[in-house]
Amino acid sequence: MSEKSKTRFLELDVLRGIAAFSVVLFHYTSEYSTQFKHSPDLNFYFGYGRHGVELFFIISGFVILMTLDNTKRGLDFIVGRLSRLYPAYWVAVIITFVVVKISKLPVKEVNILEALCNLTMMQGFFGIPNVDGVYWTLKVELCFYLLMFTVYKLGQLKNISLITLGWLSLTSFYAIKTYIARWNLFTGLTSNTNNTNFLLHGNYNFPTLSINHKLMVLDIVGNIPESGFNIKNILRDILVFGHAHLFILGITLYLIKRNGYSLWRCVMLLFCILVQRVAYSWENSWETTIFVAAFTLIFCLAMQGYLGFIKIKPLIFSGSISYSLYLIHQNIGYVIIKTLYNYKINPYISIMVAIICSIVLALLISKLIEYPAMVFIRDKYKNKILPKLINGN
Repeated sequence: MSEKSKTRFLELDVLRGIAAFSVVLFHYTSEYSTQFKHSPDLNFYFGYGRHGVELFFIISGFVILMTLDNTKRGLDFIVGRLSRLYPAYWVAVIITFVVVKISKLPVKEVNILEALCNLTMMQGFFGIPNVDGVYWTLKVELCFYLLMFTVYKLGQLKNISLITLGWLSLTSFYAIKTYIARWNLFTGLTSNTNNTNFLLHGNYNFPTLSINHKLMVLDIVGNIPESGFNIKNILRDILVFGHAHLFILGITLYLIKRNGYSLWRCVMLLFCILVQRVAYSWENSWETTIFVAAFTLIFCLAMQGYLGFIKIKPLIFSGSISYSLYLIHQNIGYVIIKTLYNYKINPYISIMVAIICSIVLALLISKLIEYPAMVFIRDKYKNKILPKLINGN
């Protein structure tokens, strides 16, 4: 075993794999039923699997700070992230687009121009539909990377605890005010609660308020309609309001792993967990908060070495293909299940076939594209580009 494998935090890979497979099961059971309706013969649904996304964001907070903490040059980080994200993503976009186009999966099809825009991974910033619905998280991740890279370039990683406190305070304020607006706690405020995305579309009705008060309330939730360049939307994206507390939770967990527990870090963990209760304005329950608390506990146990038993090959393997699996599974899985349903195949068999096909595709992308491309790009950068930059040629 290499020194790198000995020191690698393998539990992190396992958690990443578990998160990916949880999302897969959620999409193939609960979400498929929402989109297309499952056979009544199916009695298994895994709605809790959607919380794999929260675990992904926590892991990302941990990993990105750990990466920047060991980064010598800003360009090292940029090349490292781009080589990690884009090759597998490009392949997933192309395969998914072709499969959906051929199958004519309803409500999931995008045109060729939109697909080409997806290759930039920037489509979410311009309101262009995703080739696959799961890509929405990539916009969130890119904004987080940009924010953390800025902190790094300003030489402020040493003040990351203070920065995350300010960031958490801002995102908490935003979460509380949007939550209050959503659940009608303003006097005389009524809203279109049938639309869970109403905060994004401005579907408000304030029958008892004056026009000035209406504008004030709209401004509180940060959604006054503006023409042209909307700085508020840009700031909300960059500061990843709605998910920042999860990234900060991961950052704090890394600080604990590096420096040990302290009262301040424990308070930050608790604060991040509690913010989850109001972070999703459409959710009026403690469900996600409980999951985030459980993820935090699991992380802490793993860092203390109490979860060594999960470092088994099948789970480590799941972590190694988790990114490709996440990118490739949703729409292609829907096509497989829907096609098998047309042939009256049992729903459990249909779902199992979709899972197997997604794993095989993810394995092929990982082994043939993701890791070889990442090694190739990083080697070229290290051996060809970096020496020229250092020597000033």
